Amino acid sequence: MNLEELERLYQEQAYTVATIELETYLEEHPAEAAAWYLMGKCRLEIAKSAEDREEMTTAYQTAYEAFSKALEYNPQHVQARVHRAYMGANVINDKVAETLEDCQFILDQGDEELITKALLYRFQIWVLQNETDKALADMHRNLEIYQSLYHDDLPQLNVARFQCYTRIGDVYYHNDNKPTALDYYRQAFQCTVYNNRTLSTLHFALEMADYDFAAEMLHIASTSGEQEEEDMLKILHQVKALLDQGVRHPALAREFCWGTIDFWHQFYGEDEAEGTLEQISTGKRFISLYPEESYFYHFTATALFNIGSYSESLPYYEKAIAMRPYPSTIIRWYYAHYKTHGEFPDNWTDLDYPIAYDWYSAGVVCNELLQEEQASGPRQILTQLKKYLYQKAYALYYPYWYENTGSSYAGHPHHFAMCCNNYGITLFELGAYEEAIHIHSVGYNMSPFWEQLESRADAFHQLGKYAEAVADRQMILNTFISSLPLVYYVSIHERIIEDLTALERYDDAMALYNKILTEYEEWITNDMDELEEEEKEIIIYNIDRIKTGRAFIKTNSQDDLHERIQALEKHLEEKPDDSDAYFNLMYLYYDNAQYEHCIGAVNNRISIGGIAKLPLVSQMKIFYFRGKAALKLNRYEAAIQDMLQTLEIMSHGDESDNSPNNRCGVYAFLAEAYLGLEDYDNSLQYANQCVQTYKDMNWSWDAESSAFYYTMALAQEGKGDLSACRKTIDRILEKDPGFQPAVSKKAGLKNGSGLFSFLRKKKD
Repeated sequence: MNLEELERLYQEQAYTVATIELETYLEEHPAEAAAWYLMGKCRLEIAKSAEDREEMTTAYQTAYEAFSKALEYNPQHVQARVHRAYMGANVINDKVAETLEDCQFILDQGDEELITKALLYRFQIWVLQNETDKALADMHRNLEIYQSLYHDDLPQLNVARFQCYTRIGDVYYHNDNKPTALDYYRQAFQCTVYNNRTLSTLHFALEMADYDFAAEMLHIASTSGEQEEEDMLKILHQVKALLDQGVRHPALAREFCWGTIDFWHQFYGEDEAEGTLEQISTGKRFISLYPEESYFYHFTATALFNIGSYSESLPYYEKAIAMRPYPSTIIRWYYAHYKTHGEFPDNWTDLDYPIAYDWYSAGVVCNELLQEEQASGPRQILTQLKKYLYQKAYALYYPYWYENTGSSYAGHPHHFAMCCNNYGITLFELGAYEEAIHIHSVGYNMSPFWEQLESRADAFHQLGKYAEAVADRQMILNTFISSLPLVYYVSIHERIIEDLTALERYDDAMALYNKILTEYEEWITNDMDELEEEEKEIIIYNIDRIKTGRAFIKTNSQDDLHERIQALEKHLEEKPDDSDAYFNLMYLYYDNAQYEHCIGAVNNRISIGGIAKLPLVSQMKIFYFRGKAALKLNRYEAAIQDMLQTLEIMSHGDESDNSPNNRCGVYAFLAEAYLGLEDYDNSLQYANQCVQTYKDMNWSWDAESSAFYYTMALAQEGKGDLSACRKTIDRILEKDPGFQPAVSKKAGLKNGSGLFSFLRKKKD
């Protein structure tokens, strides 16, 4: 193998195979520095993953020797120096001189990024050598370089600062200069508040009686969701002991109360009633000690709020709002006011509060309360408040990550991504689909997880961007399959099939249709046994949707339409009450000119019930298709009744439901149905409404125009107004010379055909 192929093995993480091949290669090229360097990298990776200590030690040693060989044949090999310096500072204890030499060589190259590594490695050597001043000097120099290196990347700069300040603090701590150590730990925390040293530094701050700093860290530890329960209980009990011993500090007491919410039973007992009284007692005790701190009013109110005593909680929330509310105060006060007075306040408090996660958490609380509301009015208002809360969080997160400004309290990338997902979903609920797509894209780029793609796909679908929706969901299946719950695995297939069908990518849709139904029979049904009943029902529902969706997956078969009808009829043998199957058969039967069957499918769908719960457009289609089928069967009165019902439903819809195009289509069928009843006045009325709609919308002449103008001509003929009839026929032929019914009618009028020549077979 050549060196390029060996490098490819390394990139593919085939480290053991690469070392075997490299040994052969080096027998033929013993002085090739690049090969020795690659051998060192492979050995180093093997050492990092070794489970046996002896194997690990051997691998580290041989890696160091390989890097040394590379430098023997090419002393200028910078990366070999970097790797060897790393090992000399971290894993090989007896290479001080070589490591210092490597570090100096790297420093002399002038590359800022490599200089920071060399200074770090040399810092570690100085610490081991008890050269404190030299160690501190190197780390302070690193701080200066990082400032230049990451001047346009605040999150990266803050991580680098955190590491430097922490290491400086560690030097002072181990030299028994604890006050200075704590100062540097405080600077480190401000640079990166979400870090892996929070608990140890929190214990140290409590030991040093720096309760301001301790309270800041306790807030992050309590809300980040990243600490072990045992660790959190230990620190909260330690704080409780200090408070019980007489330590007076409002911020520390506040964060203690805040922290106990997630460990309610451990601090307030298993009995809900007694625990609520204990929480209220704790809140009131701290109110008496610290009447200027609003959180204790919030804390007391929340104990009452959580048991549904909204009117009793409201005065406490109002007090907190009047002082200095927290984000979660706003939503709970707002909701308690609604539950107490039957209406929401005129507005909510706009607040300047710096911690992004607390805004996000308040949005989550708002969403939970929203789920409890059934009435559309309160739900709409709460959705707007939910948007405000997530928007406030986003407005803190985004500048930190994308505009190089802000506080590291916004520095948790996964929290930001979760906020984006919830904010995007809220925008989707409000119909702001383009904005939702943008927010989901920001969140996915920050911390990719499949829920972001699923939510973004929903927004793409609503905008009719089916290809983009398919791409997002295919990415989920290709990338996140190991973490995807089974219920979503099935539902995502259903949504992809739907969108592929809308794109007329029927072959792809059919392949996925066959795949998921085969999987359902082979293994999904077995895996469902481990799921909750609700999840089983969702999967079955989605499988049924996939089966009924077969109605719209066309094939190249000569009997395509018949095969689709058969597929749904077969499904109905298994699920005779599947409303979606009847709904979809309504389309197929109509397309197949099986008008009695179409009417029967609609009647069966109606008999199942739940029509009022359907989307408005689906309600419209039910009566619209039954009316069209009745018209094909010359059942004019039934057709008119269904078309008028369609208009009634349509009138309650939004602009898309009650669009001029939709109304005009119904007017045309009503004109034709009234013509069939020889009710010429009503026929002309609806035909003229079609004409007026086209004028109002400035639409050009099309096939539909020819049809309803022809209906108008026949109604004019029926009334005996042959002059008007001829003019209408002439107008049709002027615009659409090939419209055959008008051509025939003109010929008939010339030949003196009777007034009732309009009684003809209905056109398809």
